[in-house]
Amino acid sequence: MSTKHPAVVLGGGLAGLSTLWHLQQSGRMDSRLFEKESRVGGLTRSEQLNGFTFDYTGHLLHFKNEAVKQLVSELLDGNLHTITRNSWIFSKGVYTRYPFQTNLYGLPSEVIKECILGFVKARGNAAACTINDENQPLPFAAWIDATLGPGIARHFMTPYNEKLWTVPLDELTCEWMGRFVPSTSLEQILDGALADQSRNAGYNATFSYPLRGGIEALPQAFAASLTNIHTGCELARLDISNRQLHFKSGQTSCFHRLVTTMPLPALLRAASGVPQPVLEAAQKLRFTSVCNVNLGVDRSISDKHWIYFPEPEYCFYRIGFSHNFSPNQAPPGCSAIYAEVGYSDWKPLDRSGLVERIKADLIKAGILKPSDRVLAELCLDIPCAYVIYDRHHRQCSDLVRTFLRENGIFTIGRYGAWEYSGMEDAIWQGRLAAEEIMA
Repeated sequence: MSTKHPAVVLGGGLAGLSTLWHLQQSGRMDSRLFEKESRVGGLTRSEQLNGFTFDYTGHLLHFKNEAVKQLVSELLDGNLHTITRNSWIFSKGVYTRYPFQTNLYGLPSEVIKECILGFVKARGNAAACTINDENQPLPFAAWIDATLGPGIARHFMTPYNEKLWTVPLDELTCEWMGRFVPSTSLEQILDGALADQSRNAGYNATFSYPLRGGIEALPQAFAASLTNIHTGCELARLDISNRQLHFKSGQTSCFHRLVTTMPLPALLRAASGVPQPVLEAAQKLRFTSVCNVNLGVDRSISDKHWIYFPEPEYCFYRIGFSHNFSPNQAPPGCSAIYAEVGYSDWKPLDRSGLVERIKADLIKAGILKPSDRVLAELCLDIPCAYVIYDRHHRQCSDLVRTFLRENGIFTIGRYGAWEYSGMEDAIWQGRLAAEEIMA
């Protein structure tokens, strides 16, 4: 049976739910959403195990858009609180505050000296680099050296980002950076080298998080007032010429306008009627994956929110303590820990014994004790986690999205827009897509 609807949403994460919410709030009650999993939420789902609540890595709300903040606050209706970030870096056997470049205090003196001298030399270089060169985007590795200097590059920026992105940094451009890499000055670096600075910097100096239900409380709040949500509907084929969706469940749906949050490469693999240049562009789109290992431990371990691990002797690039996002993430007196390990086609992941390697590295870092009892273990895999901004990114993603848009298909969210963005961006893009459809 095939049914036709003016607007169809493909993907039940925050971007898709926001689109459907704004459409139905405006009276488009015949709009509907299809989600491949058994419940909505996408990567903003939470799993319950032995009294612990584990998210698909740390999903935190960083509000800069007042309209989104107001909407989220209304949807969660008191189930939201705001926290001042307590984030750290562990390297050289010591903890320093994040961001690294403005918090050198506590590192060995020779490391501090190397970082400051390198920054001064870089800033004194008259050959300033341009980040937004339309013709030749600047490689991220060159930006680090030219802007922060070789010391900060060697001791944090290069090793950490290579663990996160899984590719050499000269393959990345700077187009992803935006608000995600804090700027700095010599005065700030000196202040942070001479004394411990509690001043937070960067876009995530504070964050908001649900008190109950983990981050899934937010998509569930969206879904509570929506109709025409169909779960268990994994896309089998997208017939672009006839504007039809065919699902593995046997359902089909026609659309006049389609809003999709699926990763572009996966969407194009399922599509028919796509010109060869567009298919080739989609094949050049690269991404990294994340294996997120969650542990529930029988004691209270830390007051920190998350810790960065740049050094290669630790298999994870970051760990977090979600019981400090909300006390309801773990039973009283217990801790909920997550460890993030990056992998990709260019850096495959050896999954054999991964959990034990993570535990051993947590013990080596002094986070866990050999005597700790692990009450819960849960591995959550994110096959498409971060979009890689290489030299093909802009041209190829623009070509793919333009073709889809010309055929009535809006691509939004981190993986539909093929960008580095957050939950607030996803919600806002859903609103914009709905408004354009209604117009």
